[in-house]
Amino acid sequence: MRRLLQAILYLFIVFLLVGCSAQTSRADNEFNIENYSVARSGKRVMVYYIMDGFLTPVTYTIDDSELEVNAALNLLFSGITPDGFESHVLGAQLNAMKVSGDTVSLDISGDPFQGEKGELAKSQIVFTLTDCPNILNVSISVDGDTYWESLKRPTYINLIDPDTYQQDMENPEELDKYITIYYPDKTAKYLIPITIKSDKIQIVEDQDKSPTIKAAHLAEVAMQHLMEGANEIGLGFDEKMIKSLQVKDGVAIVDLNRHILLNKFSTKTQYAEIAIKAVVRTLTSIDGIDKVQFLVDGVKMGYITGNINIQNPIGPDKWYNSLTD
Repeated sequence: MRRLLQAILYLFIVFLLVGCSAQTSRADNEFNIENYSVARSGKRVMVYYIMDGFLTPVTYTIDDSELEVNAALNLLFSGITPDGFESHVLGAQLNAMKVSGDTVSLDISGDPFQGEKGELAKSQIVFTLTDCPNILNVSISVDGDTYWESLKRPTYINLIDPDTYQQDMENPEELDKYITIYYPDKTAKYLIPITIKSDKIQIVEDQDKSPTIKAAHLAEVAMQHLMEGANEIGLGFDEKMIKSLQVKDGVAIVDLNRHILLNKFSTKTQYAEIAIKAVVRTLTSIDGIDKVQFLVDGVKMGYITGNINIQNPIGPDKWYNSLTD
């Protein structure tokens, strides 16, 4: 009997410990924004805020000992946003969080999901959490009442016309017209991903058409939209800056006009950096393009400004929009 009681007590302690590790309360974790200093090296998380009305990620560095989910939620619900950003979850309080397999379950107070900003508030939470390792689903309750269960990350971010997209779901050819453009913001510091349906994209009926040819066409269209958008906010992207664009073996080869490049960016390092990042992220979001090789008048170059090296093919950095940029 004594051994039986000891066994029951042991099992009770195990279950208690497991339960405590699976669920955390906001009140149990004191938050200090200084713990996420951009000067340290370590693991990183992306937290989604709102810039110019669009969902926009910001990359933070966290301590190697901290779980990504915990850090991301602490930052999102801290009540603090980076300069130039908004958050539609401000005023909401995180009561509890539980991770079970690939699902994060949240309970919050101060319902942020009412009104026009509610959809963006939900998207902030879903995109932030599904950027954490192994998280595919998000369930949300407000003061104990279930709001959503098993929310998944949408296929596209900042989809301009969701209603048209839902109609196009029944027409696969129309889905080929959707592309995501990474537009620089007005300060030339951050990239805002926006998904559009482009009428400039020509549907290829020939099923034997090379995927490389399709990727090259999408790349040309994407660059047209990127240049137009950048010019609208005064960044001075000249459409003649790109002399040619081709795709070969998964690499988009972008030949830049030397005269225009030097004229536009020789004294504007920040503009040059955001331009390179915008082109790389936009082109590598297209199926069939993994990296971008920049040429200048047909020749490989090293540094085009003091700290921008384009000699080798450039792939997308997952951790973009870092506060250290």
